[in-house]
This record gives sequence, structure tokens and C-alpha cells, in this order.
Amino acid sequence: MNEQHRLDELEMKVAFQEDTINVLSDEIASLNEILDRQRTQLEYIATRIGEMSEQPTGSSQTTEPPPPHY
Repeated sequence: MNEQHRLDELEMKVAFQEDTINVLSDEIASLNEILDRQRTQLEYIATRIGEMSEQPTGSSQTTEPPPPHY
């Protein structure tokens, strides 16, 4: 009976560990999806910033005389 009890305990531990591994695996997959989306968004933002820095702004396209000083 003692050996059966030990076997039952080991089976419960293995089942618990398998469940924990599955939960952690699902969480890692979810975090990888979030990371991929954030990476895509960051690349988009970096591209947009690069494009904006290459283009002159509307106010600097026209040369305005300096304001009069009093």
C-alpha cells in the first residue's frame, strides 16, 4: 500500500507539472505574438520618423523674412 501511495503521489506531481508546462507554453506563445506586433509597430514608427526627417516641414519650405525688431 505504501508503494501505491508513492506511485499515486508521483503521478499527481507529473500531472501537475504537465499542466504547468502547458500553461507556461501557452503564455509564452501569447507573449511572442504580442512581441511580434510590437516589433512591427516599432519598425513602422521608425520608418515614418525616417521619412519625416527626410522631408522638409511646411514652415521651412517657404523662406519668410525675419520679423521686424522694435
